[in-house]
Amino acid sequence: MTASRARLATLAVALLCAPLLARPAVAAEIHDEDLVGTWHVLVHYKDANAHNKDVWRWDDRVWEFKKEGSRLRWIEYPIVVFADQSGRFEMGGTNRMSRVLHAWEPNAAQQAQIEEGLEVNPRGKKSKALRGSDEKGWASTSRATAASASVITYVENWSIDGMPTAPVFQRADILGSARTESLDGITRYTTREISEDGRTLSGEFVRDGTRTGTFRLTRSGEATGVKGSGKTQGQRLMDAWFGEFSESIQGGNAMRAEILKKVQSGEMEATPEIRDEVRREVRREIEKSIREKGLDPDDYDAQVEALTEQIQVQIIDEGRSTEEIGQMLEKGELGP
Repeated sequence: MTASRARLATLAVALLCAPLLARPAVAAEIHDEDLVGTWHVLVHYKDANAHNKDVWRWDDRVWEFKKEGSRLRWIEYPIVVFADQSGRFEMGGTNRMSRVLHAWEPNAAQQAQIEEGLEVNPRGKKSKALRGSDEKGWASTSRATAASASVITYVENWSIDGMPTAPVFQRADILGSARTESLDGITRYTTREISEDGRTLSGEFVRDGTRTGTFRLTRSGEATGVKGSGKTQGQRLMDAWFGEFSESIQGGNAMRAEILKKVQSGEMEATPEIRDEVRREVRREIEKSIREKGLDPDDYDAQVEALTEQIQVQIIDEGRSTEEIGQMLEKGELGP
């Protein structure tokens, strides 16, 4: 074959293959049966209504899908519990734990727990049965109507459209009365990419037009409820907190430690300001330890308050060290 013929042959092959090379890869698909199971939803967004609107924030939740005959049930758990809470929460100025202001990503241990299966708190759980099909879309059908024009009702309509190649998960909040019905807010997750194995969906997140960002839906192991022990709230609090009383109550801040030492020795008066400071510090540490165990301090407010009061008295009035307090807790001499 001459050189010119060889070039022509090469050109012909290139022309024949060009349409094949330019053709996009076949998009992965998600059908209703592929959705069935448990998913971890991670959202990164900015809030246009917030004071620091350029700061990235995060939110996560667990979704579970079940087939019930011809219906598709969508269940949402808004409170996700990780054994390792690092990177997710921080102590705020009000001595309350709050979400960190950044685009949190699961570390190796957290990712492993997602794959194995997360614990969820049943508080705030919501569930909707959706009718339809992949072709026509899936939707719950509720109307916010009331018998009287003066009575306002509220419903949420959930829907999934765009399947199988670009699912759009939407929740619409509707306020209504006997006369009117108005759309109050929409949360929408628009899928832009599906992984080849169908275990990850990602795309755009919008809530009420003010919170905008991205979402990632990751296949997770089966979710379980927060493990209980059958103990009272006070006993569960002790289990969650005992042994983790932070040294920062007496240490960390050298000036604070010195003041506390003088108060305990009687060299300095235990003023109301000092008592309040110690009380805040004790409560902060108790709540921090509870959160690190995946529990919500608000569920144990009475027990936290009682234990805080007892420990404050032991530290200031009795002059006991954290080690001594730990021993008293272990012996049951202190407790909520």
